[in-house]
Amino acid sequence: MVSNTHARLVMLALALFSSAEAAVVKKSSKSVAGWKDQMLFRERLIAGASARGVAQTVLHPIDVARTRLQAKGVEMTFTPQTFVKGVVPQFVLAFPAGALQFASYEFCKAKAAAVGVTGGLAEVLCGASGALAASVVRVPQEVLKQRVQADIYPNAAVGLKTILSEQGVAGLYKGYFATISRDVPWNALSFMFFSQFKTLFKDVTGKAPTNEQNLALGASAGMVAAVIMTPIDVVKTRLMTGGASGGIVGVMKQIVTEEGAATLMKGVLPRVAFLAPLAAMTLSLYEGFGKELVAKRTGVEASSL
Repeated sequence: MVSNTHARLVMLALALFSSAEAAVVKKSSKSVAGWKDQMLFRERLIAGASARGVAQTVLHPIDVARTRLQAKGVEMTFTPQTFVKGVVPQFVLAFPAGALQFASYEFCKAKAAAVGVTGGLAEVLCGASGALAASVVRVPQEVLKQRVQADIYPNAAVGLKTILSEQGVAGLYKGYFATISRDVPWNALSFMFFSQFKTLFKDVTGKAPTNEQNLALGASAGMVAAVIMTPIDVVKTRLMTGGASGGIVGVMKQIVTEEGAATLMKGVLPRVAFLAPLAAMTLSLYEGFGKELVAKRTGVEASSL
């Protein structure tokens, strides 16, 4: 009798242990497979803002060099003070721009998945959606930042006051279509290439890339996209700094006629030197910050997500 009772207790204990273990495995698998799906809206805002803000601010000196190379009539003299020109609008506005970009991107990804749109097409569409959302902040940021970088205004405060008094709010959106014609495709291509590179890496190695490997994959994605979009970037810089006026096609024709087609690739090296690490840092930092936020809230180790 006692022996039978002991046997039943052992069997019951084993059954409970197996059930608990299965629940843990199931929960862990869910966490690993879909940590982005578990992100709350505020976590997407925080991760996106932090990733973009940190990345753009760290790389600001390279952005100064790119702007001064592309702008018309700007002296090519560089001092330590030159490399911090425009850093205030760069720093202050990068955070809300990043928050809007990644919140929109993830929202679009969720909606696309719900209707069966996945893979490269989803990355292109949602990357473009993120860039469009961020453009509300990004364009005024670019106008103020680049005019300070090109010595048009001594600082962003003077620039903002001058633009609002002379042109109104519309002045902060000069070159808007040129900017989104550059940013939307670049973001779309960057997200698409990054997703494809991660998939290829996993297929080849049999495991997901680490944070360090994501940096390299993100850099490759940003570099390819940056080279493709350089001519539009040159046009956008000319429009924003007053070196040209009119539409994208008209300015492009003017540059080719007056300065040669090679001018459309002017600044490609500093652009790649800026955007490759920008993509690398932004994409990998977003994933890093996102995992930490989800891990902190759910109690799951970030390394297991």
